[in-house]
Amino acid sequence: MISNSPLHVFLLGFVIAHFYGTILKANENWPEIQKLGNGLYDFDGITIDQKNRKIEFPMICNQQSGLIEYGIVHENGKIHESLFRTKIRPQMIHASLLLLKAKAYEHYFEQSVENNSTKLNLHNQCLKIEIVWDANGTTQNVDLREMYYNHNEQNQKPEEAIFLFTGSRMIEKTFMAEHTGSILGVYVDPDAIINSIETNSDNDDLWLGRKSSMPPLENKVTCVLHLP
Repeated sequence: MISNSPLHVFLLGFVIAHFYGTILKANENWPEIQKLGNGLYDFDGITIDQKNRKIEFPMICNQQSGLIEYGIVHENGKIHESLFRTKIRPQMIHASLLLLKAKAYEHYFEQSVENNSTKLNLHNQCLKIEIVWDANGTTQNVDLREMYYNHNEQNQKPEEAIFLFTGSRMIEKTFMAEHTGSILGVYVDPDAIINSIETNSDNDDLWLGRKSSMPPLENKVTCVLHLP
């Protein structure tokens, strides 16, 4: 463990205190944080960039087209409905965002937020999400929102700044993202850690993968979450 690291102090002083009794069982240990240098840390397979306030983790291209409800799920989640899957545990992604002092908008699913003016005020709190992979020696870097479309509005420009860190709901002391594997919902899911707040994101019949923007099936990629 990195006892003299500011990030590690923050982990011990806040994240563990926050999660014990809620997300983590009392007998479960946190993974060690490995210092990589230059403000970078490895946390259970997630690279935390403290200086640039972003995290990175590996994923696999799960599907390229067809109806989707998720952008990212755990490999034990609803992979038949998601563009990407990952071995990284949802609670580790959640904890990594907290380590960078991100604050989950926990009340998004309350009725008051359905008001459009309230939604508009949330865009400056949204994450930027990039998918990066190597294509025959050339680095491809594509915004996640470019990888799917609304089939009723496929010729319109996608909305920007739509991925909100909502945090997952808790049911009887169970962190539901860990239980369901839901990480990023294109179709809103209170179990997911991150949700789209785009218009019509409450409709599960609209969203399809855009094959022309996707990496090859089963291709390894890196997900980069940039905090606002």
